Amino acid sequence: MKTALLLTAHADDAEFFAGGTVLKLIDEGWIVREVIATDNSKGSYELDAATLLAQSRDREARAVALAMGKASVEFLGYPDGDLGAVPPLELRGRLMGAIRRYRPCLVLTFDPFANFESHPDHRAVAWAALEATVFAGLPLYHPEHRAQGLTAHTVAERLYFAKNPSNFNYFVDIGPVLQRKIDALLLHDSQMKLTVDDMRAGVDATGEASELIPLLDRENPRPALEFFLRAWAQRLAGLSNLPGVELAEGFRRETAADIFS
Repeated sequence: MKTALLLTAHADDAEFFAGGTVLKLIDEGWIVREVIATDNSKGSYELDAATLLAQSRDREARAVALAMGKASVEFLGYPDGDLGAVPPLELRGRLMGAIRRYRPCLVLTFDPFANFESHPDHRAVAWAALEATVFAGLPLYHPEHRAQGLTAHTVAERLYFAKNPSNFNYFVDIGPVLQRKIDALLLHDSQMKLTVDDMRAGVDATGEASELIPLLDRENPRPALEFFLRAWAQRLAGLSNLPGVELAEGFRRETAADIFS
């Protein structure tokens, strides 16, 4: 059975950027696992850190994994928002350990070469994950893994996601699973409240897009998710130029064979 590994920063990253693709992989029989680097403890306007950590990490993320059919989800536990302060070799080593433990043929993660990425946790995971996928097949990198019974493993394919689509060269039709993607995101209840609160704060701060205010109900985030995720998927479908595709997710795709091209 084929295995895919998600390397992300926060509990809801995978569902936002690649939820439709993940659902399709699981439907096709893939084993999908996820490693989340931070403890998710700062993403709320209303909850204290301890409550948020327990809710978003221990309850919501595991509920999403169960609903989607992920084989496992684990948190490395680094402080939310402070991943840039973690020594790069330490983070790279832990992600490389996950690759050597789960031995995926596909890794999905943030693109370190994406333009205009403002979140330091996303940038930190992107670079560490890129290096981890490249070096996991070389046994002299992080030799301490041998004592844990972990051996070198080459990742055949990488799909890198991003907020900015300018580097995308690979697209997945998510029309049949968009509603299931939204359903999965809604299980991240605390994070969806944060998303709506953040959108509302942007409208209040700038005075722009005030016509969207009726959608921004933190107690009912589905209308906002429906509107924004459908618009984003339509935009990517247009960029894909794939015939008959109306809703898509996009990635920058690399393979281990690119060295020969």
